[in-house]
Amino acid sequence: MILDEKLKARLKQAVEKQLPGVLRLYRHLHRHPELSGQEANTAALAVKELDRAGLEVVTGLGGCGVAGLLRNGAGGRLLIRGDMDALPVREETGLEYASTAIALGPEGESVPVMHACGHDIHTSAVLGAAAILAELRQEWAGELIVACQPAEETVGGAKHMIADGLYERCGRPDWGVALHVRPELPTGFVGLGEGVRTSGCRSLDVTIRGRGGHGALPHKTIDPIVLAAQFVLAAQTVVSRQTHPAEMVLVTIGSIHGGSKRNIIPESVELKLTVRGYKEEVVAAAEAALQRHARGLALAAGLSEEEMPILRQAEPPFRPVINDAAVTQTLRELFTDLLGAEKVVRLDPSTGSEDFADFSPAGAEVPLCMFNLGCTAPEILVRAEKGEARLGLLHTPRFAPDAEPTLAAAMTTLAAAALCLLKLDRQS
Repeated sequence: MILDEKLKARLKQAVEKQLPGVLRLYRHLHRHPELSGQEANTAALAVKELDRAGLEVVTGLGGCGVAGLLRNGAGGRLLIRGDMDALPVREETGLEYASTAIALGPEGESVPVMHACGHDIHTSAVLGAAAILAELRQEWAGELIVACQPAEETVGGAKHMIADGLYERCGRPDWGVALHVRPELPTGFVGLGEGVRTSGCRSLDVTIRGRGGHGALPHKTIDPIVLAAQFVLAAQTVVSRQTHPAEMVLVTIGSIHGGSKRNIIPESVELKLTVRGYKEEVVAAAEAALQRHARGLALAAGLSEEEMPILRQAEPPFRPVINDAAVTQTLRELFTDLLGAEKVVRLDPSTGSEDFADFSPAGAEVPLCMFNLGCTAPEILVRAEKGEARLGLLHTPRFAPDAEPTLAAAMTTLAAAALCLLKLDRQS
């Protein structure tokens, strides 16, 4: 469904009208980030903006989650999602509105906080799009749900919003749309594709146990550091030798801690790892293989049943985000007409993970489409390709999106997607 020229002009005017205020909101959110589950101030600002736009507001969804509902007659129901949480990263962008925030981490430790994944862009954009769609309500029919989601980075925010009655209170949507900024694309570009978009992910904490003792008497111990090293090497074969070569699976061990002194063999070693894949059954099989390796090594070392390794889920698992083919094709045609064919690119699935899939619960599936939005000034990308500049990627201290054009494009694409889907439903 292509928007007519008159509606495109009205949309452009509405975006220009909202942009100064949304840019101020974005800079405030960037300066004052909040960790997962701690998004109270961000949620309060979302409530204020949704109320100002005339939406019915629901709070306390999944902790700090907020939803706005805009009823506009008979038609379809669309959900647009913006995630709100930030990361424990110390900002090094040098921006005038850079974060200097410090917060308590999950272990009670003080950590620096930064919006290093663009969630401040996402939240500002969905709130701006809500205001635009309220202004253009004569151009569409149905209902709009604006979900401002907490705790995307730690997983569970979307699932908890659903469990707290998001769909019972606002209605189950006919479609769900979200965007995610991508620094590898220039501002004004959109990337999308049908099918799998992000990987499923399981986060595991592993305790490799042994029998400690004096470093001078290793024969009287069962060394968990050696067992942990063997487990790290064995884990690589889960990918290379125990998974079909046509399937994507990753095992990443990002943390190992064991021992306190050079001449003491410790009692245990702690590892933190993730398992990722595009199919849930492949990820489950990889996790089972890791369980077998850990147990087999312990048995080979002579440990008793009571001393077997412990593998536990550290966080709720991510499901793969799978884009609905029909919705994605509709939005591709829309964005191609709106932005030009050269600015709409097809992207391969990402090995990163994200919980947008939980807005489509098993047994009550909702057709979803998540697309990527470029957020880096084209000239910076050119310099980075020449090795003359360092690109600030997601989850790094240097992530610094080109805010104004990125926000304009984000509001334009989100509002246009809503106008397209809801107007299409009204005419069907």
